[in-house]
Order: sequence, then structure tokens, then C-alpha cells
Amino acid sequence: MSPLRRLVFDRRSLHAVAAGCVALAAGGVVLLRAPTPGVTAPVAVTAAPPSRDGLSRAPRRTVTGPQLTARVALSQGSVDRRAPGHVFAVVDLDADRRADEARRAPIALALVVDVSGSMAGEKIVQARRAVLDTLSAMRDDDRVALVTYSDSASVVQPLARVGAVRSRLESVVPTLETISGTNIPAGLEAGAAALGDGSDDLVRRVVLVSDGRDGSGQSLDRVASGVRLRADRGVTLSSLGVGADYDDAYMSRVADAGRGNYEFLRDGMQLRAFLGRELDAAERTNVDRASLDLDLPDGWRLHRAYGVEPESRGAHLRLPIGAMSAGEHRRVVLDLVVDPSRGPDAASAGALGMSLAWRAVPDRRDVRLSVQALPLAVVDDPAAALASRDAAVFADAQSVALAARQQDAVEAWRSGRGAEAESIARSNVVALQALQAAAPSPARAAQIARYDSDGTNFNQMSAASAEGRAYGLGSNALHRRAMRSGAGY
Repeated sequence: MSPLRRLVFDRRSLHAVAAGCVALAAGGVVLLRAPTPGVTAPVAVTAAPPSRDGLSRAPRRTVTGPQLTARVALSQGSVDRRAPGHVFAVVDLDADRRADEARRAPIALALVVDVSGSMAGEKIVQARRAVLDTLSAMRDDDRVALVTYSDSASVVQPLARVGAVRSRLESVVPTLETISGTNIPAGLEAGAAALGDGSDDLVRRVVLVSDGRDGSGQSLDRVASGVRLRADRGVTLSSLGVGADYDDAYMSRVADAGRGNYEFLRDGMQLRAFLGRELDAAERTNVDRASLDLDLPDGWRLHRAYGVEPESRGAHLRLPIGAMSAGEHRRVVLDLVVDPSRGPDAASAGALGMSLAWRAVPDRRDVRLSVQALPLAVVDDPAAALASRDAAVFADAQSVALAARQQDAVEAWRSGRGAEAESIARSNVVALQALQAAAPSPARAAQIARYDSDGTNFNQMSAASAEGRAYGLGSNALHRRAMRSGAGY
């Protein structure tokens, strides 16, 4: 058995791993948006039963509304009075698995395709085929727009009903040719403008395809801000990087801002499958413009968020989620620092309040509901605080934090710091093994296997090789998905 597979587990080792995970994880995947005003909906609420042994139990809540169920939990029920400590809040969101064809909302899809010089040859051929296949799969009452970009953007097809323009596009798309230059912001702006503000009864999505690096000169912060504002109005953006020479930091950042998907494809032949998945996700959208609002009690502050970009206004946090298709699962993890000395009384550190807002797409209605506050007690005995920990919730939170840390390992390796990358991967495996011992899960077992594999590849593969570049790009896309879904690999 290798050293990575040996770990004696007890409460003290878990506590040490917890501290290590908190120290290791820095930075996060981020998004931003405001909640949708709406009406209160009927909601089912369940809470964890009181502890029989008198100890504070980690609080849990489940709320259910039209098309969406949310489960909220704190990692522990109490904190040690002597010093501020980390407490994790885990929010799991599940869209209704049923995709009601009879109540399906029409799609407004804008395809924004790179036609710069680097797309010449097989890539542009595959891009044409992918667009035609997507068009063929769309329904007559859906809307489609097609934008190409090189050094500037061109609207090949303004937004129109598919049934009215299908024949024209089947003739035009095969004539698309490559030109010099890569101005991604121009393409994004043209694609979003083609969709407009639209109707709430349309599911609006932009899909960006690029194989290169932006040459517009605009800052990524500015571009992401524009994408984020459009996402606030219900326009989801997904991005796709083709080949091993595009800027994955750029493409993943705009996808985060647009609350959509990000994927790496080795070549253009995989493009049709990606566009097919995007179309399917749009068709099966049950939830749109979802967001969480939290009110932090006195003495609580956000240390880091995973899976979302929080908008902070004093003690109020807004966490945008965006659209969710039928059966989709999303996880948000908040690392909170709690100072028990600032609680409302000697026995309480306060309670975390939360509300959710979203549009139930098949029902064509806006929904808003509140979650019963999650209380946190104050105790004098650190062992009692540790005993109040929910091992499964804590392990789930740390698994997501370690997915972010594994991205750091990939970046270290890609930057030529192989020994550092291997060290991070090894420490992540050790931490995950402790978590797995406390709360076994198939997802965590897969995560351990993946990080073991990463460590081997960091040692044996050159990051500068074609194989290494592809591995790095694919790994970053994989770890991003893991953080959004709860570290599922």
C-alpha cells in the first residue's frame, strides 16, 4: 500500500485535515447576478430532528417549490466560545427531473462562431457541420441567430423563427470562410444583442466557440462585466475552446460570468456533440435566473464561496445560480468565519437566514421562498463543538474546496513547477482519504482516483507537449464542473 493510501482516522486527524483544507483552498469559481422578483410559492420544509444526547446538531433544511428543491445545511451545530472558527454552509439545488414537453418554452439560441484564420481547414468544416446539425435539431417555433467573428463581428442571421430561416441558413452556412483576427468581445456583444431582452417565455442562450486568443485589447474584467449584466437579464452564456492554443482563463471566465458551461475539445470533430448538449440543456430548462440571498448574523463573514461569485452588500450576500435543466444538480459551498463573541446572547452565535428566487419555466411564473434560519450554538468545550459536526456535510464542503486546490496544482504544473504540483496533488489525496473515512461516498472515491492520476501525470508528462497542453486544458474544465456539481468526477 502506498503512503497516499495510509491514514489513521480519528476526530483529531479529521480536525487537522479540516484546518489544512481551509488553509490550502484559496480563490474560487465565480459568477454574479441579482434575484428575480416574484411571488411566494407553496413550499415544503423539513428540518433535522433535535439531538437525543443534548448536543447541538448541525442544522439542515429542505425546501421545495415549483421545479426546484433546495437542501441547506451547516457543517456543525455549535462553535467554541474561545475564538472565531470556520463553519461551512452547503446548498444543494436540484431541478425537477421531469421535462414537460407540453409546457416546453421556446428557445432563443445565438451561435457565435470564430472564423479567424486559425479556424481554417478541418476546424471550419466541422464548425459548419455542427451549426447545420444544431439547426436541424431545433423546432420551427424556436429562434436562432448566427454570428461570426474575426477582427470584427458579422450577423449572418438576425434572431428569427427557425421555421422561417432554416432553408436560407442551410444554404448560407456551408459558405462560411475564415478571415484574420480574433475579436471575441465583438462576437459576444453581437450575439447578445441579437437575442435582445426578449420575453420571459423564451429560454435565451449564447454559445461561444473559439480556438484562439482575444486580440481586441479589451480587458477581461470589462468583458466579463458585460456578460454578467446580460446574464442578469436571463441570457446564459456557454463557451467552448477548440484545440490546445486558446486562452482557457478567458473562456472559462466568460462562462462563469454567463452562468453557463465551459468545455475543452481537442478538435473540431467534437463540436457537434457539445452544441447538441447545449441545445438539449436549453430545451430541458426547468429553472431560470435562480439566485440565493443570505443575511449574515453579526460576527459572521464570508471567507470564500465555491460555485458562485457572491455580491456582497454589508451583511447581505447575493449568490446567482442562473439556469438549470431538468435533473441538473448544483452545489454552492460557503466557507464562513464565525466570531461567537458577537452573537445575540451567550448561548448563540446567531442564525443564518436565506431565501431563494427563480423562474419556474414550464409554469411561466416567478417564485420566491424563504428558508427557515439555521442556528449556531456557542459552547465552552471545543470537543463539544467538534462533536456537533456533521461528517457528511463537512466532507462534501471540503471535497469542493479540494477541487479548487487541484486547479492550483494544474496551474503550477502548466507553469513549470512540477514538484509543487505533485505536492499539492498528494496532500489533496491524503485529505480526501480522511474525509472518505469519515463519510464514504462513490464521488469522493472517484475524486481520489482522479487526483492520484493527476499526480502521476504531473511527474511523467511534459506540460509543454501537445499532450500536456491538452491534459491541462481538459483538467481545468473538469475541475470547474466538479466545483459546480459538488466535486463529482
